[in-house]
Parts: sequence; structure tokens; C-alpha cells
Amino acid sequence: MADVHTPEQRHYNMSRIRSKNTKPERILMKALRDKGVWFTHHRKDVFGKPDVVFKRKKVAVFVDSDFWHGKKHLPKSNQEFWIPKFERTRQRDAEVNTKLTEQGWTIVRLSDEEIKKDIEGCLSRIFLSIGKEYVNNIDTDVNGNNEDEEK
Repeated sequence: MADVHTPEQRHYNMSRIRSKNTKPERILMKALRDKGVWFTHHRKDVFGKPDVVFKRKKVAVFVDSDFWHGKKHLPKSNQEFWIPKFERTRQRDAEVNTKLTEQGWTIVRLSDEEIKKDIEGCLSRIFLSIGKEYVNNIDTDVNGNNEDEEK
């Protein structure tokens, strides 16, 4: 089947696909900020440029698009292009995971669908990775202490 768009229209459409600050990333970052969690994002000094970084805790969070990581909605046309592209993306993910793990990082990979459907579960996984307990919208450290209370 031929493309329904002109090459110029296709180029314009593809140029609008963002790799940073996607809607799922913004949803996740807003939820983390609402919980009072401090983080940085898109750190170039951390291998793989994670979407959300907790540098002191050495936790890297990646928000993976189901499409670009070949998890669903696989294109039916031009598969000789798309299949190797998705395989290379998965291979790159594995390389990033290996290198960061060797450097002592904890990796959390979330899919965009996970974030849209279960943001609380995603937050729980992140809180567990950074050493906080996520219970009933209250931040506590792993010892059960409320971090907002003065000591």
C-alpha cells in the first residue's frame, strides 16, 4: 500500500515526534513533583540519558514508548525497515541496562501505557528503588519515618 501522505507531509509528521518531554514523561514528572520528590531529567552525563534521574541514589528511570520499542502496533508495511529498527532499539536498551548496572545504577523501565493506566504503581516502583516507601500517598523512608517531619 502506498503512503497516503506526500513526502513533505510525512517529513513534517515525523519531525513532530519528540524524544524528550513526551506526554507520558510529563505525567510521570508531574506526579513525582506532586509527591515532593526531587529529581533531574535527561542527564547527558549519565549513560543512556535517562528520562528521570536520582543521581545520589543512582536510580535511572526510562519511559519507553510501546511503539518505538516494538511492543505493540507493529507496522504492517515496510517491515524490512521497521523490524531491524525495533530490534536495534531493544539491543540498545540492553546495552544501556548492562552498562548502568555495571556502574552500580538501579534501572526502572516504564512503558507509556503503564504510566497512563497505573501511575500509582509506577510511582510505587520508583519509590521502592530510591529507598522510600509509598503508602497511601504519604512519603516515608524504608524505616517508616515521614521525611517531612522535623527530627
